[in-house]
Order: sequence, then C-alpha cells, then structure tokens
Amino acid sequence: MTEPDGVRTRLTLNAGWQREALALPGVRELVAKHTGELLHRAITDAPRRGHRALPWNAIKKNLSAYVELSYDGWFGNVVIEDDPKVRHAMLQETGFTSPRGRKIRGRRYLKGALLQMRVK
Repeated sequence: MTEPDGVRTRLTLNAGWQREALALPGVRELVAKHTGELLHRAITDAPRRGHRALPWNAIKKNLSAYVELSYDGWFGNVVIEDDPKVRHAMLQETGFTSPRGRKIRGRRYLKGALLQMRVK
C-alpha cells in the first residue's frame, strides 16, 4: 500500500508509553464512560432479590463505580458490595453450597458483563 502524497509515518513506542497515553486530557471522560457502561451492564444482569429479601440487601444497590488517577494514568473500577455485611453478589457469581449441602450454580452475570465490554 502506498501512502498518499509520499507521506510516511514512523511510530516509535518507548518504555512507559501507556503511562503517557493514559494521562492525556480526555482519557478520564473515556474511562468514566466505559466504566459507567460496565456498571450499567452488571446492574442490568444482576440476579433479582427474592420476595423475602430486605431492600438494602439488593445486589444492584451494592454495585458502584469510580475513576481515579494513578501513577500509570486514569483507571476505572466497578466495586462489588463495599458493605462487609453484604456478600451474596460474589456467591451468586461463582456459585455456592447451600446449608443443606445442595450445590448452587453460579450465574456468571459479572463475567458476562465483562465479556460484553471486551474489545473484539
């Protein structure tokens, strides 16, 4: 393939190029957008609470997202159940054994949200 008008571009990647790229202006908004979208997918796909569950215990109320600037640039995280009294979101994700000894399969809703957000 020939370049138009004889223009050539040389791309040089130095050590630490990710740090420089992730610290550029506008990256925070991009990271916040994708982190918010991941949070929305996780909340949408989360299992619903049963009819006897308490409202504060709902999984969707215990998912949150934040964006921070670190040494390596902007990054976003989705936090699952910051409250130590609530731990059932990860049990719903990975599966567990009931007190009666019955195996309950995991629903993999968080993995599904991450798979939908991956770059193809």
